Amino acid sequence: MALTLALLVSPANAASDDADAAFRGQWRSETQGVGVRYVAVIQGVTDKEVLSLLREVSKTVQGQATPTPSVFLLSSRAESDLAAFKDVFHSRGFFTAKATVAVDETTDPVRVVFKVEPGEVFLLREVRFSLPPGEGNRKVEFPSPKSLGLLLDAPFSAKSVLNAQEGLLRHFQENGRPFPRIMDRKVTADFAARSVVASWQVDVGPDATFWKLTIEGLTDVDPAVVRREIPWEEGQRYDVRLVNDLRTRLTALDLFSTIEAEPDKDIDPSGKTAVTLRLTERKHRTFKGGADYKSDEGPGFNLGWEHRNLFGNGERLTLSAGASLIRQFGEAVFELPAFLRPDQKLTTKARYVNEELQAYTGVNFTAASTLRRTLREHLTTAAGLGFRYSEVAEDKSRPWESGKDYQFLFVPLEAALDSRDDPLDPQKGFLVNLSAAPYANLTGGADFLRPEINAAVYLRLLDTPDVVFANRAYVGADMGASLDELPSDLRFYAGGGGSIRGYPYQTVGPLRSKTPTGGRSVFTFSSELRVRLSEYLGVVPFLDGGSAFSNVLPPYEETLRFGVGVGIRVYTPIGPIRLDVATPLNRRQNIDDVGQFYISIGQAF
Repeated sequence: MALTLALLVSPANAASDDADAAFRGQWRSETQGVGVRYVAVIQGVTDKEVLSLLREVSKTVQGQATPTPSVFLLSSRAESDLAAFKDVFHSRGFFTAKATVAVDETTDPVRVVFKVEPGEVFLLREVRFSLPPGEGNRKVEFPSPKSLGLLLDAPFSAKSVLNAQEGLLRHFQENGRPFPRIMDRKVTADFAARSVVASWQVDVGPDATFWKLTIEGLTDVDPAVVRREIPWEEGQRYDVRLVNDLRTRLTALDLFSTIEAEPDKDIDPSGKTAVTLRLTERKHRTFKGGADYKSDEGPGFNLGWEHRNLFGNGERLTLSAGASLIRQFGEAVFELPAFLRPDQKLTTKARYVNEELQAYTGVNFTAASTLRRTLREHLTTAAGLGFRYSEVAEDKSRPWESGKDYQFLFVPLEAALDSRDDPLDPQKGFLVNLSAAPYANLTGGADFLRPEINAAVYLRLLDTPDVVFANRAYVGADMGASLDELPSDLRFYAGGGGSIRGYPYQTVGPLRSKTPTGGRSVFTFSSELRVRLSEYLGVVPFLDGGSAFSNVLPPYEETLRFGVGVGIRVYTPIGPIRLDVATPLNRRQNIDDVGQFYISIGQAF
């Protein structure tokens, strides 16, 4: 005995009982909320995923918190759940499952019991592909069931079949056929053999190669900016992944608010297909502003202005400035895309900083140009040349070093692997940034090498509720110079909102009395469990740790210190607003307070 079944996109698509809802609302208004209280249980299901689906589609289970007007309406609601249960069973291969419901009015609250006999799960025995009538002689290579996520002799799953259909169409779109169509799909259950056969009839469509690209919607952006991002050559076999890659590249330019790229359905007799690109330019100028407050640093603000299409070729100029009680800065950054070759970007930066910190006071100026190249997806490298001038007006831990000027020529080198889905609020992916910069002292002092490693990983643990486990680690060192030979503003410090929350800024590491001396190396880490409770609100427990060290390599005299806390996240269109409160676990008398708090925009890392 065999039965052909129609797959449902979701087992939860049960029709709503509008009459029941209207009557219930009217009854509540008349009786002021008095009704029949009840509990609902599902018995006989050991598969946790199936049980979860049954609870999800059951109106009776979902409505337990709200009393019903009458036992009659409760019974009707429970009976209607049985049809939804059947869809769930079929979607997971339990085609012989049976379910009954009983309402026990003798208990308070009333007890609704669903009794289920799942039966034997059917196995997927065979997957078949075919072409429409008349095309049987056409040479077509179909994908293997395994490559589509279908495992033979494994329990049948409707979700896997639906996902496989998407993969089947994508297979042809990635191999020269832009317009495949599913002509027919059948899922046949053999009750005698307890097995299922899935079959598709596919019109794969004509073969095609890339031809010309038509661009629509440009006003201020030069078309050459778009064309240099095209990842294919004319005459190359059509591949939808390259079309998607073009969308990704254009999105990264921050020049367009909408990007649509579609192949033309009228394919040339020779198999050439043109691609039409429809763009809407976004405003190219942006003004930004922000404020924060840290209990160990005080209030702060920053302002910024950006032009992303300065001369019409995607050049970007960013001007920014900020001030707090301990630091004031101004910065200008100019980025020139496609410098000498499409995958290179030249960045020139100048930054002036005035600092009045617990460790030192002084000013410094840095100017550098860096050439960055994309080697492959997610991987970039960079190299450049820079100059740094610093004037340490007062070295508070070494007064005899006060009043010194330092001049360095340095060569920044970097490699970065970045797979984060969103740099501002990552949900998954990782970032590994390796850098090294040799510093040559132009004033006769010691030269040194400054290697740094900054790594972060983001793991999405749950979708409901939204839970992300975020981790960060940072290691840095100044190699080749003694602590006395390093200017105060190039030593390493730890503690504060950007490293180890709960401890005052710069105080975790070597101290002279209560004054930070800075170190020749540093290690810090942070772990956060980001739980999004609703669309707008989240909570984040966290642990930070680490220290700065006098030595570059062990043994270290300094102790690792740890801070714990909890944060609140308010999600807005401009990013999450965060409030973190932290306390030190290794509290030092007369140095550390009971706690610190921090308010700013964006995630901690």
